[in-house]
Amino acid sequence: GTTRAPGGAPSTRESRSVAAMNPPAAAVVDERGGGWVSLGTPRSELVLAHTLPTGQSFRWRLTTRGDYVGVIGKRVVSMRQCDDDVLYRVHCRPAGEDATHDAAAVADYFNLSVSLGALAKGWAKADARFAKLQPHLPGCRMLRQDPAECLFSFICSSNNHISRIHGMVERLCAAYGTKLVVDAALSEARKATANPTGTPKKKKKKKQKKKRKLANDDETKAEDDDDDDDDADRDVDEGEPLGDFYSFPTVSQLAFATEADLRAAGFGYRAKFIAGAVAALSKKPNGADAYLSSLRHERSYKEAQAALGELPGVGPKVAACACLFSLDKHEAIPVDTHVWRLATEHYCAELEGKSLTPKVMDAVEEAVIKVFGSHAGWAHNTLFIAELAHVRAALPEELRTPPRAKAEKKTPKKESNETPKKKESKKASAGGAGEAGEELDGLLASPSPERGSFR
Repeated sequence: GTTRAPGGAPSTRESRSVAAMNPPAAAVVDERGGGWVSLGTPRSELVLAHTLPTGQSFRWRLTTRGDYVGVIGKRVVSMRQCDDDVLYRVHCRPAGEDATHDAAAVADYFNLSVSLGALAKGWAKADARFAKLQPHLPGCRMLRQDPAECLFSFICSSNNHISRIHGMVERLCAAYGTKLVVDAALSEARKATANPTGTPKKKKKKKQKKKRKLANDDETKAEDDDDDDDDADRDVDEGEPLGDFYSFPTVSQLAFATEADLRAAGFGYRAKFIAGAVAALSKKPNGADAYLSSLRHERSYKEAQAALGELPGVGPKVAACACLFSLDKHEAIPVDTHVWRLATEHYCAELEGKSLTPKVMDAVEEAVIKVFGSHAGWAHNTLFIAELAHVRAALPEELRTPPRAKAEKKTPKKESNETPKKKESKKASAGGAGEAGEELDGLLASPSPERGSFR
């Protein structure tokens, strides 16, 4: 009852096709009408709720209809979950392109050359915990994003939580990206503002305490005020307009953003890192795009991670995120609070209690790669999602990673009373990221799953 759409998944390099033993079917037109196209992906290959809102990308908006609307390059695309398939609908595309290019772009973005189902079968044989989790969390697919978009999105993620990262990324796009004109099909769609994941909100008492503590820091206080607005928005159930859509700005477009402009737009100390990374990339031979492409196609994971780490605002975790989510480095493991906790609980107990230095982060990666192999980053994605508060609460009791010890929760308070000079000294002695804006020990104090997790 269906016919094949023009084109299909784009050709890929051999390194991307290692796991494509039984790749998902090419996109097909869904004859139920409405312009929807089937990806032919069963739940074992793609579940949107386990992929789009889990901290890989910050461009997707959940509608009151239950669809996701987001931007892929210069396309605005709706995604719809069906019982055992995913449909997509394109609302605008680059000039001169057609449905053939749509199919290729969507397949590339969702990494459809890699068979998640085939990989998951191997991981289940290798690890008893994964075997128990996988039936509860199918389709946790890795995206293949534009490298510049992914990199700058995660520079914004430093010491941040997911709703504010979304806001920062959208402000960056609106100020410096290209406006995308969509068709009439989105005119009646509304953005869901009720809390769709069930992730518990931060308690008002804690937020007020934080404000008093940072009363002399106008920048942080202003950011907390934005959080109040976010909480108010989430109390509304009838939805709100989707708003305008913009492509993510190219590095050339971001070159127009000054540090002062970005600070005025609410990016705080991240403004320095965004402007600095743009300047550094712009100086690369053959330009930023060619340089980032070379990291994807010509460098190993560790080489690419080290190269990104030379940019302002990029520490080991941000670099690992960019490598895994955009540079085809399938073994990369971004180590943060909950990855550290689940790894020491289930895969490398001998590292429990150690400071999270680059050396220890490498040891965590090695332990996970030893279990899951060349696509360990994909396997870690399922393990990561199992740590999100609303997901963990729905799992059987025996599959829930125990909560952090109370002593670990006190770490941020203790460190917050230190002088900047002491912090810099500790950072240097631990091999910290310095200018990167990531305190390695501070990862233990980064937003937890209970606060709306990011990577």
